[in-house]
Amino acid sequence: MSIHNRPSPEGRHMRTHPAPRQARGVVRLTYLLLLALAAFGAACDTETLLDVEVPGRVPEEALDNPALAQTLVNGVISDLECAWDSWVGLAAVHSDQFIHSSGNALMRSFGQRRMTADDATVGRSSCAVAFGVYTPLQTARYQAEDIYRRLDSFSDALVPTKPLLKATVRAYGGYALVALGEGFCENAIDGGPIITRRQTLQLAEERFTEAITLATSANNQDILNMALAGRARVRLDLENFAGAIADASRIPAGYVKLATRDAGDPRRFNKYFENVSGPSIKHHTVAPRMRNLTWKGVPDPRVVVVAGTGRDSVGFDFATRWYFHQKNQSRETPHRLASYAEAQLVVAEASARSGDLTTARRIINERHAAAGIPGVDVADAPTQTDVVRLIIEERNRELFAEGGHRLNDHLRFRGTPLNVPFKGEPGSEYPNGLDHIGQQFGTTTCFALPSVERAGRP
Repeated sequence: MSIHNRPSPEGRHMRTHPAPRQARGVVRLTYLLLLALAAFGAACDTETLLDVEVPGRVPEEALDNPALAQTLVNGVISDLECAWDSWVGLAAVHSDQFIHSSGNALMRSFGQRRMTADDATVGRSSCAVAFGVYTPLQTARYQAEDIYRRLDSFSDALVPTKPLLKATVRAYGGYALVALGEGFCENAIDGGPIITRRQTLQLAEERFTEAITLATSANNQDILNMALAGRARVRLDLENFAGAIADASRIPAGYVKLATRDAGDPRRFNKYFENVSGPSIKHHTVAPRMRNLTWKGVPDPRVVVVAGTGRDSVGFDFATRWYFHQKNQSRETPHRLASYAEAQLVVAEASARSGDLTTARRIINERHAAAGIPGVDVADAPTQTDVVRLIIEERNRELFAEGGHRLNDHLRFRGTPLNVPFKGEPGSEYPNGLDHIGQQFGTTTCFALPSVERAGRP
């Protein structure tokens, strides 16, 4: 749970050199206070004289209170939802789904693949800041670990819902590890050695496994589905195709788990709407290849892209044509954290990569039927490679600008025959390495571990 101290408002207006009359008053007052303190000290113990209560600060031991169990869990949920919101935005604009349209050098750098280990926004900013990612994700992860330990110490009699609460923090903590493992080249966990992306994802799988066991014992289908979807995603990342299919196949039709947003606090804003798809600050525009998508000549309704008009016809650089999508329409729009649609695409890819092309094509056809577009036949994707490529594009459309999925596909298939090129690379919309205004793209793929994490390490 985040703890904040607010500075005293009086401290903002203090003078360093009082006027002469004021100075005389201060000396006189100080003398009187010293006399009073001397008299007071003669009468009582002065050891606690300077002890004060700081408003807004909660002693750590106060959190070890079973009556606060649900409140502590709510804090974990809030931290993950805020971090996930930032992750969704940064991963989307770093992928090939968007190009920059900003006059702000920092925001352009996100769209130009120029983030480095020294980037203060990505590495050190809070989730109240657009695209502050690493610190919020690590905060959510640590809070989940810490609150799990506190819950475990509470008496079952005093906290009868303990299995469900523990399942919840394990599941939400697992998603923090998913984003860290999928997006960052390396990670540092609680002062331990620097670990790889694969090791981070293996840790996420462990957390989801614990959540599945606890949610089952608590008979809570929502958290069970959330954890199953998370573990299926991680198992696909780790190329455990049988395990991914087993988990994803258990997600019921229609299931959706949302990371909520609202307009009451900047920390709770849908910052993707604020900085990308909303008309207030148009830092990024939908990439050309994602506009007017069709399948067999029929418009694909899963990615609805609209051209800005009037004063919104150009981006924040006042030059680049601005296009937005309609998934995030307000500060209150939630993000999908897990869903049946995502799980079905996990089954489709894992099946195809295991050689079961029939199941993969069937699932694609079911997704097309739900979207109202023509189906897929063998001629459309005759080989295993063709089918997997088609599934990658299906995920690009079905989960457009959601959950870091496109960035994950860039990184998972990098250097393989299924390579999904980043902007500025051969095979992308900008194959010569220059963006739409003639500037050079950077070389960032996965996000570097922030420099501050390496400072002081042996």
